[in-house]
Amino acid sequence: MKMAAMAAVVAIASFGLTSCGGGSGAEGEAADIPTDGLLGEMPMLTAKYCNKIVDLREKMFSGQLTEDELKKARAEFDETEKERDAKLLLAREALNGKEIPVEVQEGVAVKLEPVMKIDASGKGSIYAVVKGSFTKTIDYSQFRNYYMIPIDTDGKAIDTDRGGMWYKEDGEMSLDQTKEGTKLTAKAYVSVGSTSARSHNTNEMKRWAKLAKFVIMDCTTDAYKKLKEQLEADKKAEELEAAKAVAGE
Repeated sequence: MKMAAMAAVVAIASFGLTSCGGGSGAEGEAADIPTDGLLGEMPMLTAKYCNKIVDLREKMFSGQLTEDELKKARAEFDETEKERDAKLLLAREALNGKEIPVEVQEGVAVKLEPVMKIDASGKGSIYAVVKGSFTKTIDYSQFRNYYMIPIDTDGKAIDTDRGGMWYKEDGEMSLDQTKEGTKLTAKAYVSVGSTSARSHNTNEMKRWAKLAKFVIMDCTTDAYKKLKEQLEADKKAEELEAAKAVAGE
C-alpha cells in the first residue's frame, strides 16, 4: 500500500527533482538571510521555500509513511506551494522598479545609464534592465566576452557566469559588427524568486542578499578571473563546512 501511495505523489513532486540544498534545519538557516538589502525579502523567501519544499519532498519519498501520513504530507505540500506563491508575488511587487547601480569596467565599449531597474513583473525570471550605447565599433567575437557580474557589499562576485542579454534598439544583437553609437538595452538575470533551481540554496541566497551593484566586465581580463577564483574558493569552503557538519566535526 505504501508503494501505491508513493506513486500517487510522483506527479506532485516531480517539479522539484533538482535539489535546492535543503534538509533538516535548512529552513531555519534561511531565516537568518538579511532582508534589508537591494532585493528585500526575495533572497530569504527563495531559500526558505526552496528548503521547505525539499524537506517535504524527502518526507514523501522516504518510504516510511503510512497512507494517512502521506495524505497529510501531500496536503502540507500543497499548502506550502500556495503560501510560497502568495509570498513571492508580494515580494516581486515590492521589488519591481527598484534601482541597482551599474558600472562599466575600463576598456568595455559600452556606455550605460548609472542604474539598472528591476523588472519583476509577471511570473517569469527577474531581470535588471538598463539602456545605453556602444562607444566604438566592435565585432561579435569581442562583444560576447562582456559579462554582467553581480557584486556584493564586500566587493566579491555573487555569480561569474552571467553573459546577460543584449539588444540593439532594432532587435537582438547580430553576429556582424556593431557600430559606434548603436543604442542598446542590457538585461541581467537576477537569480532570485525560483524555488526549484539547484543553485538557489541558502548560501547562494546569502550572497544575493548582499547585492550592491552590477559591473559589466570583459571575461578575458585578470580582474574578472580574480573574482571568479575568489567565488570558487568561497564555494569550496562552504562545501567543506557542510561536509564537516554532516560528519559531526
